Amino acid sequence: MLVTPWGDADTLRERRLPPGRSGDRVAARREQRERLFAALVANCVQKGYEATSVEDLLRASGVSRATFYEQFDDKADCFRAAAEEIVAGAVATISAELDGDGNAEARARAALAAFVRVVVEQPAAARMCLVESYATGEAGMETIRRTIDRVVTLAYEATEEMPGRAGTPRELVRGIVAGLYQVIYGRVLAHREEELPEVVPELWDWAMSFPSPPRPLRRPGRLIVAKPVSPAPPFASYSPEQRIIRGFAAAVARRGYPATTIADVAAAASISQTTFYEYFDGKTDVLAAALDSSGAQLISAVMPAVRRIDDWQTAVRVGFEEICGFFAAEADFASLRMVDVYAAGPEAVADRDATGRQVVRCLLRPAVERGDVEPSPLVLEATVGAMLGVLFDAIHKGKAADLPRLAPFLTYFTLAPFIGAEEATEIATSRSHGR
Repeated sequence: MLVTPWGDADTLRERRLPPGRSGDRVAARREQRERLFAALVANCVQKGYEATSVEDLLRASGVSRATFYEQFDDKADCFRAAAEEIVAGAVATISAELDGDGNAEARARAALAAFVRVVVEQPAAARMCLVESYATGEAGMETIRRTIDRVVTLAYEATEEMPGRAGTPRELVRGIVAGLYQVIYGRVLAHREEELPEVVPELWDWAMSFPSPPRPLRRPGRLIVAKPVSPAPPFASYSPEQRIIRGFAAAVARRGYPATTIADVAAAASISQTTFYEYFDGKTDVLAAALDSSGAQLISAVMPAVRRIDDWQTAVRVGFEEICGFFAAEADFASLRMVDVYAAGPEAVADRDATGRQVVRCLLRPAVERGDVEPSPLVLEATVGAMLGVLFDAIHKGKAADLPRLAPFLTYFTLAPFIGAEEATEIATSRSHGR
């Protein structure tokens, strides 16, 4: 039995009203709409959004094709409407707890726990919104982005009421929300949402571990904005495989992963489709190669600079400067890894996340080995999630070239829970390389 916010998916056809017995036409339309929403949730979980057809929804819901198109333009329109109802209910749950009894901190913690309960009680709806929305394209993603923005606003307002936290920068609150989101998203993606209630206490402690910076997180001096690599660095010009990988990243950045075809990739790489198939079996194969290649290039850009620095705290800052510089220069890879990967499925996201964890572990390893910090796996996961969320937001808004401006914030976010606000701010805004 698959539970949805609109009832059990297995009983949808049985809920059809007999002909001539529908009563209130508005109520009947609403009942048909809810059966379609429930059918969409069920099919997205069982087959995935891309594989789900309008015919699947009609078959599961018992709604006629004419009635479907009276209410929705197409499958994507139905998805958007269903997702908006689901997330509206989740936001209402958060708002109710924030408006409840107790002090501001207790209410905020209750809101986090309540949201987690919603996810656990409605895993199918959570998966549709948090996972399948990325496969729908811009329309589905916009619903989730607006919801995250609303949650950030609620969290910021709650933070303003907490003793000693008034004036916390909104960007810091957004980073915390991004970290929480990534942990929840990861559990839903892996069908492990039942673990979430157990991790709420540690997640809350992590969220509360960020002091407000004593001054703005800006790097002194003039920012040298990187120029995107175009069309490819010299080494890639000699490798057909690298040309295809870069052509794939460029095509996906323009069209999105679901809409990109092999013809698009071949055109972007200036090769024939025959040549493409000499190196790759299809989109999934070239995606894996592109994530592998771009991840390796990211690590090779970051680690040499980091390893030459004795002070681990400064190394963290330099590491984020290199990360932001790499993505600013490699805008197509930035879009692929930080935005488009979500539409490519769980394996692609897991591959991308593994690189993020590897980089952050490398940045913190000297401090861990000396016993200066001991981040738990969950804290590491949330920290990486915050980094991904901040980068996603900037890249999706078309601001990849400005990513180096985010390095001080990412540095502060990583260091502040361990070394405090003043020292973390000093490191984040310094230009010293600590050599």
